[in-house]
Amino acid sequence: MPSRDERRCHYDAFVDHVRSLCRTPRIRSRLGNGRGKPLTECPRMDAYLVKPCQGFGARRAHYTIASLIALERPVPDWTETTPSSPAHRGLDLDDPPESEPALLDGWVRRPNLGRTLADAARAHPHTAAGWQREVEVMGVLSADLLHTRLPHTIRRLLSLGLACDFAVLLEDLAQWDFDPLEVAGRWRHAFFLTVPDTLLEL
Repeated sequence: MPSRDERRCHYDAFVDHVRSLCRTPRIRSRLGNGRGKPLTECPRMDAYLVKPCQGFGARRAHYTIASLIALERPVPDWTETTPSSPAHRGLDLDDPPESEPALLDGWVRRPNLGRTLADAARAHPHTAAGWQREVEVMGVLSADLLHTRLPHTIRRLLSLGLACDFAVLLEDLAQWDFDPLEVAGRWRHAFFLTVPDTLLEL
Protein backbone atom coordinates (compact mmCIF):
# COMPACT_ATOMS: atom_id res chain seq x y z
CA MET A 1 0.00 0.00 0.00
CA PRO A 2 1.62 3.31 -1.07
CA SER A 3 2.14 5.93 1.61
CA ARG A 4 0.62 9.40 1.30
CA ASP A 5 3.98 10.76 0.20
CA GLU A 6 4.32 8.11 -2.49
CA ARG A 7 0.79 8.71 -3.72
CA ARG A 8 1.37 12.44 -4.05
CA CYS A 9 4.55 11.91 -6.02
CA HIS A 10 2.62 9.48 -8.21
CA TYR A 11 -0.21 11.98 -8.78
CA ASP A 12 2.24 14.60 -10.01
CA ALA A 13 4.00 12.07 -12.22
CA PHE A 14 0.67 10.84 -13.62
CA VAL A 15 -0.45 14.35 -14.58
CA ASP A 16 2.89 15.02 -16.22
CA HIS A 17 2.62 11.72 -18.12
CA VAL A 18 -0.90 12.48 -19.37
CA ARG A 19 0.13 15.95 -20.53
CA SER A 20 2.91 14.32 -22.49
CA LEU A 21 0.40 11.92 -24.06
CA CYS A 22 -1.90 14.79 -24.96
CA ARG A 23 0.73 16.32 -27.21
CA THR A 24 -0.41 13.68 -29.71
CA PRO A 25 -3.84 14.82 -31.00
CA ARG A 26 -5.09 11.26 -31.61
CA ILE A 27 -4.31 10.21 -28.04
CA ARG A 28 -5.75 13.41 -26.62
CA SER A 29 -8.97 12.71 -28.52
CA ARG A 30 -9.16 9.18 -27.15
CA LEU A 31 -8.60 10.34 -23.59
CA GLY A 32 -11.22 13.05 -24.05
CA ASN A 33 -13.78 10.53 -25.26
CA GLY A 34 -14.00 9.14 -21.73
CA ARG A 35 -14.99 12.45 -20.21
CA GLY A 36 -17.81 12.03 -17.70
CA LYS A 37 -18.25 8.33 -18.48
CA PRO A 38 -18.01 5.26 -16.23
CA LEU A 39 -15.00 3.01 -16.66
CA THR A 40 -17.00 0.41 -18.55
CA GLU A 41 -17.45 2.95 -21.35
CA CYS A 42 -13.77 3.92 -21.58
CA PRO A 43 -12.02 0.93 -23.21
CA ARG A 44 -10.03 3.15 -25.58
CA MET A 45 -8.28 4.78 -22.62
CA ASP A 46 -6.94 1.51 -21.21
CA ALA A 47 -3.95 1.27 -23.54
CA TYR A 48 -2.61 4.56 -22.20
CA LEU A 49 -3.64 4.48 -18.54
CA VAL A 50 -3.67 0.92 -17.18
CA LYS A 51 0.07 0.82 -16.50
CA PRO A 52 0.36 4.37 -15.05
CA CYS A 53 -2.52 3.61 -12.64
CA GLN A 54 -1.17 0.24 -11.55
CA GLY A 55 -0.73 -0.11 -7.80
CA PHE A 56 -2.49 3.12 -6.80
CA GLY A 57 -6.18 2.22 -7.01
CA ALA A 58 -8.80 4.89 -7.69
CA ARG A 59 -8.88 3.95 -11.36
CA ARG A 60 -11.90 6.07 -12.20
CA ALA A 61 -10.29 9.11 -10.58
CA HIS A 62 -7.23 8.64 -12.77
CA TYR A 63 -9.31 8.22 -15.92
CA THR A 64 -11.42 11.28 -15.12
CA ILE A 65 -8.33 13.41 -14.55
CA ALA A 66 -6.80 12.21 -17.81
CA SER A 67 -9.98 13.16 -19.67
CA LEU A 68 -9.97 16.60 -18.04
CA ILE A 69 -6.33 17.24 -18.89
CA ALA A 70 -7.28 16.53 -22.50
CA LEU A 71 -9.38 19.72 -22.37
CA GLU A 72 -6.24 21.85 -22.13
CA ARG A 73 -5.39 23.51 -25.44
CA PRO A 74 -2.66 24.20 -26.20
CA VAL A 75 -0.92 21.91 -23.73
CA PRO A 76 1.09 24.29 -21.51
CA ASP A 77 4.61 23.96 -20.23
CA TRP A 78 3.98 23.38 -16.52
CA THR A 79 7.62 23.19 -15.48
CA GLU A 80 7.67 26.93 -14.73
CA THR A 81 4.28 27.24 -13.03
CA THR A 82 4.24 24.10 -10.88
CA PRO A 83 7.44 23.98 -8.81
CA SER A 84 6.68 20.47 -7.54
CA SER A 85 5.89 19.04 -10.96
CA PRO A 86 7.67 15.81 -11.98
CA ALA A 87 9.47 17.58 -14.82
CA HIS A 88 10.88 20.12 -12.38
CA ARG A 89 12.00 17.42 -9.96
CA GLY A 90 13.33 15.13 -12.70
CA LEU A 91 10.76 12.41 -11.98
CA ASP A 92 9.19 9.96 -14.32
CA LEU A 93 6.67 7.22 -13.66
CA ASP A 94 9.41 4.68 -12.94
CA ASP A 95 11.42 6.82 -10.51
CA PRO A 96 11.27 6.00 -6.79
CA PRO A 97 8.99 8.52 -5.06
CA GLU A 98 10.34 11.25 -2.84
CA SER A 99 9.17 11.83 0.71
CA GLU A 100 10.89 15.08 1.60
CA PRO A 101 9.25 17.51 4.04
CA ALA A 102 9.66 20.29 1.48
CA LEU A 103 7.51 18.37 -0.99
CA LEU A 104 4.75 17.88 1.58
CA ASP A 105 4.89 21.52 2.67
CA GLY A 106 4.59 22.59 -0.95
CA TRP A 107 1.65 20.27 -1.53
CA VAL A 108 -0.53 21.72 1.22
CA ARG A 109 -0.04 25.20 -0.24
CA ARG A 110 -1.23 24.15 -3.69
CA PRO A 111 -4.79 25.12 -4.65
CA ASN A 112 -7.60 22.61 -4.46
CA LEU A 113 -10.70 22.89 -6.61
CA GLY A 114 -12.46 25.16 -4.11
CA ARG A 115 -9.61 27.66 -4.29
CA THR A 116 -9.68 27.59 -8.09
CA LEU A 117 -13.43 28.28 -8.08
CA ALA A 118 -12.77 31.14 -5.69
CA ASP A 119 -10.17 32.56 -8.06
CA ALA A 120 -12.82 32.50 -10.80
CA ALA A 121 -15.25 34.33 -8.53
CA ARG A 122 -12.70 37.00 -7.64
CA ALA A 123 -11.62 37.50 -11.23
CA HIS A 124 -15.22 37.77 -12.46
CA PRO A 125 -17.31 39.15 -9.57
CA HIS A 126 -20.56 39.02 -11.56
CA THR A 127 -20.21 35.21 -11.62
CA ALA A 128 -19.36 34.81 -7.92
CA ALA A 129 -22.84 33.62 -6.91
CA GLY A 130 -22.73 30.93 -9.56
CA TRP A 131 -19.35 29.66 -8.42
CA GLN A 132 -20.56 29.66 -4.82
CA ARG A 133 -23.51 27.47 -5.80
CA GLU A 134 -21.14 25.23 -7.74
CA VAL A 135 -18.91 24.51 -4.76
CA GLU A 136 -21.95 23.94 -2.55
CA VAL A 137 -23.70 21.63 -5.02
CA MET A 138 -20.62 19.53 -5.73
CA GLY A 139 -20.24 18.90 -2.03
CA VAL A 140 -23.44 16.85 -1.87
CA LEU A 141 -23.00 14.80 -5.05
CA SER A 142 -22.36 11.09 -5.26
CA ALA A 143 -19.08 10.04 -6.85
CA ASP A 144 -20.86 9.17 -10.10
CA LEU A 145 -22.55 12.56 -10.35
CA LEU A 146 -19.37 14.40 -9.42
CA HIS A 147 -17.37 12.69 -12.16
CA THR A 148 -20.13 13.55 -14.60
CA ARG A 149 -20.28 17.20 -13.55
CA LEU A 150 -16.57 17.96 -13.42
CA PRO A 151 -15.98 18.26 -17.20
CA HIS A 152 -18.42 21.16 -17.44
CA THR A 153 -16.85 22.89 -14.44
CA ILE A 154 -13.27 22.44 -15.61
CA ARG A 155 -14.14 23.55 -19.15
CA ARG A 156 -15.57 26.80 -17.74
CA LEU A 157 -12.47 27.41 -15.63
CA LEU A 158 -10.16 26.79 -18.57
CA SER A 159 -12.22 29.15 -20.73
CA LEU A 160 -11.48 31.86 -18.15
CA GLY A 161 -7.78 31.16 -18.35
CA LEU A 162 -7.65 29.50 -14.94
CA ALA A 163 -5.47 26.44 -14.42
CA CYS A 164 -6.63 23.58 -12.23
CA ASP A 165 -4.05 21.70 -10.18
CA PHE A 166 -4.98 18.28 -11.51
CA ALA A 167 -2.65 16.37 -9.19
CA VAL A 168 -4.40 17.82 -6.14
CA LEU A 169 -7.78 17.15 -7.74
CA LEU A 170 -6.72 13.56 -8.41
CA GLU A 171 -5.93 13.06 -4.74
CA ASP A 172 -9.30 14.53 -3.78
CA LEU A 173 -11.19 12.31 -6.23
CA ALA A 174 -9.31 9.27 -4.99
CA GLN A 175 -10.39 10.15 -1.44
CA TRP A 176 -13.99 10.97 -2.41
CA ASP A 177 -15.11 7.33 -2.34
CA PHE A 178 -13.95 7.00 1.26
CA ASP A 179 -14.61 10.41 2.81
CA PRO A 180 -16.55 12.76 0.49
CA LEU A 181 -17.63 15.04 3.33
CA GLU A 182 -14.02 15.76 4.29
CA VAL A 183 -13.03 16.56 0.70
CA ALA A 184 -16.11 18.70 0.11
CA GLY A 185 -15.39 20.53 3.35
CA ARG A 186 -11.87 21.38 2.20
CA TRP A 187 -13.24 22.74 -1.08
CA ARG A 188 -15.81 24.92 0.70
CA HIS A 189 -13.30 26.19 3.24
CA ALA A 190 -10.82 27.12 0.52
CA PHE A 191 -13.57 28.88 -1.39
CA PHE A 192 -14.98 30.91 1.49
CA LEU A 193 -11.55 31.80 2.86
CA THR A 194 -10.61 33.27 -0.52
CA VAL A 195 -13.73 35.08 -1.73
CA PRO A 196 -14.55 38.46 -0.09
CA ASP A 197 -17.84 38.50 1.81
CA THR A 198 -19.07 41.28 -0.45
CA LEU A 199 -19.23 38.77 -3.33
CA LEU A 200 -21.00 36.01 -1.41
CA GLU A 201 -24.66 35.11 -1.05
CA LEU A 202 -24.85 35.15 2.74
